[in-house]
Amino acid sequence: MDTDKQSTIQQILYQIQQMNQEERHRLILRLNLSSEEQLLNFFGEPVVPIEDFTSFRVHKVLLLYVPPIMVLVGTIGNILSFTVFRTNTGKVSTYTYLSALAIMDLLVLYIGLLRLWIAQLSDFDIKDQANWTCKVVAFLGYVCSDSSVWLIVAVTVERYIAVCFPLKASNLCRMRKARYIVFVPILALCLVNFHFLWTVQLRFDESNTTNPVYICDAGPKFSDLVNEVWVWVDAGIYSFVPFVILLILNGRIIQKVCVAKNERKQLITADRNGCSNIRSKHSGTGEVSRKLTMMLLMVSFTFLLTTLPMNIILIMTKSWNEQNQQQRADFYLAKTVSELLMYLNHTINFFLYCISGRKFRRQILSLLCREVPNHNEDTTLAATRNIALSKCNDAKFKVLYRSTIRNNTPPSSV
Repeated sequence: MDTDKQSTIQQILYQIQQMNQEERHRLILRLNLSSEEQLLNFFGEPVVPIEDFTSFRVHKVLLLYVPPIMVLVGTIGNILSFTVFRTNTGKVSTYTYLSALAIMDLLVLYIGLLRLWIAQLSDFDIKDQANWTCKVVAFLGYVCSDSSVWLIVAVTVERYIAVCFPLKASNLCRMRKARYIVFVPILALCLVNFHFLWTVQLRFDESNTTNPVYICDAGPKFSDLVNEVWVWVDAGIYSFVPFVILLILNGRIIQKVCVAKNERKQLITADRNGCSNIRSKHSGTGEVSRKLTMMLLMVSFTFLLTTLPMNIILIMTKSWNEQNQQQRADFYLAKTVSELLMYLNHTINFFLYCISGRKFRRQILSLLCREVPNHNEDTTLAATRNIALSKCNDAKFKVLYRSTIRNNTPPSSV
């Protein structure tokens, strides 16, 4: 009899585990309980509080201490990157995309990571304060994160054209075109995510019966669209599709760079007679292009590595249900680590630029070490320059006058 009772309890618990979130909430309310832990205890299974597990405590510590460091570092790095690239957008079209990328990364950190940290610290989330903040924050969060990724794709496509089709690059990769093309993915993603302005709203959290609150969630009519369908659509837009595109294009770029490197070695060792000036000019131009290509490859592969864990967690979320508190705590930790890695992608681009770009490092040092000129020193320098110029003109006039006297010709003005 005890065996039959235990088997029945196990079947009930298994059915509860197979329920979706809304079905569990309705069952909790019907039984006049306040949480899922009480629901499981109601059917005879003692539940250890999730806070007692080490993995859950590590998850809470990471959310408490890592985000402010990443926000501070990302803010400084992205502002410096934008300043440097913005002052050089007229030289290389790639810098137009990178300056826009710095702005989008900064917005992602503030709309996503900073908001997550404040909510963890004080239980205050601006998204849950009003209906309009719920809609706007959801819309901007998706647009900025997706735009950041697709700007990386855009700059990789441009670098692919420059490396693999150099004859067409001069026509396709122009600064004027880049200023317009940079807005194409941003506007397209605004249209794709525009539905959040009416599909999400502020709703009463029925699962929290002890402390009733309002949360930003999908509207009753759009619950399946936002929570079931759009999860996969957004994963394709943010992760899966860019992942495949970047993997293919970067593979082709690396292949072409290796071929060009071998050809350059053969050119250097082949013929050394009469071509030194031409060779040095082309090697200098090729060196600049190669360094820019390596810098962008680092940015692309960093994106691939930092977003891969989030893709795995997404697949696990839809295909696996935790069976006990230990597995739930481990899942919280894995989700937090993958989420922080995703935000790390929007934080460290500045350091990638510094590591791979000597010119970028020089411009950063010049920006940070710039001294404000003294007005008195400027006046003295200007006066000295004018005196020197006057003496130079007098000397030129004397030389010209003597030559005209010697040749019996009238002097002309200098």
